Amino acid sequence: MTRASGGKGEGVTDTEDLERELLRDLFPLRDRLRDEWFATELYHALTNTAWRKQDGPDGHLSLSWNRAERIVNELRQREGEGPLDLARTGGEGELSDAIEDELSGLGWTAAPLNTSRHDEAHVSEPDDPPLADDEPPGWEQRAHEDADRRS
Repeated sequence: MTRASGGKGEGVTDTEDLERELLRDLFPLRDRLRDEWFATELYHALTNTAWRKQDGPDGHLSLSWNRAERIVNELRQREGEGPLDLARTGGEGELSDAIEDELSGLGWTAAPLNTSRHDEAHVSEPDDPPLADDEPPGWEQRAHEDADRRS
């Protein structure tokens, strides 16, 4: 497990605890994520940002671009909305007033993430499993399947 220190005291907490707390707090906002603008703004706010929970576990949480995209899209899908391509689209780390109001009302505070150093509290998606030597990358495999269907 990844451990992160800092925050309100000398304690140490699992970033997984903070991520679970964030997900619990974001769950009631899922209906607002139907709006692509709100979903995009939330993604921007969750990335390149160190999030701390007031009156919560010590430490901070910083999400990778892919992890933030996945969280936003999972909440959208619970409302019957399709996923959005959010990662690497620009605006990462921007915190709009609307999102700041929502998250601060839930007890979260944000600080810009220092991206010039490694952050132990950075939560990213699991790595893709390595391909077998005879297994082509996904795009190549799909191209071959498309070509086979056409012939």
